[in-house]
Amino acid sequence: MTLRIHYIEEEKETMKKLVLILSAIVVLVAFAVPVFAMDMYDPEQRLAKLYDEKASPVKLSGEFTFGMLTPFDSDYAAIGFSNAYVDFNWWPDEYNTLLMELAASKEYSQTGNTGTPTITYFELTTDIGSYFGLPIGLKNTAGVTSLYTNKYEVTGHAWERTKVRSDIDPLAWKIWLDFGVVQVTTAIGFGERTNDSSVSWASPADDAGTNVKGAYNDFGIYAFLPAVGPVEIEAWYLAQDNPDLKGALGGTVKADGLVNGMLGVAGGFVYDLRTIADGGGSSSYIGGYGYRTGGSLPSTSDHWWAWGAGVSVDLMGAAIGVSANGDVGAVFDQLAVDVDYAFGDFGVIATGAFTFSEDAKSNYLGSEFGVYVKVGGAKWTVGYLLDGDNSDNYGYSYSVAYVFADSKGGLFMVADIDF
Repeated sequence: MTLRIHYIEEEKETMKKLVLILSAIVVLVAFAVPVFAMDMYDPEQRLAKLYDEKASPVKLSGEFTFGMLTPFDSDYAAIGFSNAYVDFNWWPDEYNTLLMELAASKEYSQTGNTGTPTITYFELTTDIGSYFGLPIGLKNTAGVTSLYTNKYEVTGHAWERTKVRSDIDPLAWKIWLDFGVVQVTTAIGFGERTNDSSVSWASPADDAGTNVKGAYNDFGIYAFLPAVGPVEIEAWYLAQDNPDLKGALGGTVKADGLVNGMLGVAGGFVYDLRTIADGGGSSSYIGGYGYRTGGSLPSTSDHWWAWGAGVSVDLMGAAIGVSANGDVGAVFDQLAVDVDYAFGDFGVIATGAFTFSEDAKSNYLGSEFGVYVKVGGAKWTVGYLLDGDNSDNYGYSYSVAYVFADSKGGLFMVADIDF
C-alpha cells in the first residue's frame, strides 16, 4: 500500500512538471515572441493575400484517383480502388471561412469491397487578428477538423517522412498564431474511443460488449518557422488520450531547390515520451508514425522512436530520389530508390525498395516499372509491379494505393487528376 501511494505521488509530480513545462512554452510563445515580431509582421500583406483568396465567394478544389492491379491469376489478389474528395470553401464575409470536404472511396478485392462517402471536414475559421487589427495573425478554427504537419518530402517514396498527420480528429478546436518569425498552431481534440487500438473513433453502436468506451482528449502544438531561403523547419508535440499529457516529440526539415534547383533534402525524427507498454508506438507495426518492415521487436519498456531521410537529384530531366528510414526495432530498416524521367507530356518511372533489417527473410521488397502521359491536369500511368517477400513488407506499393498481402504484383493502371 505504501508503494502504491508513493507511485501515485510520483505520477502527480510528473504531471505537475509537464504542465509547468507546457505552460512555460505557451507563455513564451504568447508574450515573448510578439515583442520581437511586431516590427516584422505586416498586416497589410496579410489583408492583400486574403483579398486574393476571396476574389470568388466559393472555391472548389479536390482530387480524383482510380487504380487497379491484376496478376491475371486467381490464386493472387487483384484489387481495384477509387478515391475522391472535393473541398468547398465559402467566404460569408471578410473574416470567416467555411470549409466542407466530401470524400468517397471504394475498394474491391477478393476480401470484399469497402468505402462509403463521408464528410471528412466541416469547419469554421474566423480571422480574429484581421478583425481587431492585431499586430499578429490570430485565427480560430472549430468543427470536424484535424491537425496536420507539413508534408516535408522530396522523393517519390517519401520514406524520409516519419510523421504526416496528428490524429487530432474528428472534432477539434484549433488556434493559429502567426508571429512573423514563427507560426504556432495549438489544438484540442475530443470525442469517444474504445480501448481497441484498431478503432480510433467509435459510436455506442460499435461497442460489442468487449471494448470499454470512454471520452478522450488529445492535445497538440505545432510550430512552423518561415522558410529561410529554401529551408523549412517544423517542430511538434502531440499527446493522445492520456491524462498525463505524455506524448511524442518530433521535428522535420526540408531544403528544396538547392544547387540551382537540382538538389533537395528532407528528414525527420520522432521520439515518444511514453513507453511502448504505455501506448507509445507499437512493438510490431508503427501505425500512423512511420514505416516498418522488419527488425527485432523492441521491449515494451522501450521508448519508441523513428527517423527518416531523403535526397532528390534532378539530372537532365530525370528526378532521382533516394530515401531511408529506421526505428527502435531496426536502426536502419528501409532503403528506396525511385526514378522519374519526363520528356514533354510523357514519362517513365522505375523504383526499387529494400530492407536491411537483420532478421528480414528477404532484403528485396519490390519494384515498379511504368510509363505515363499527362493530358492537361490528368495523369495516366500504366506499368508492372513486382512485390517482394510480403511477410516482411505488408505488400509493396508505390503508384498503387494498396497491395494486399496475398498479391505478388501484376499489371496496374492509375488515373489521377487534381483540380
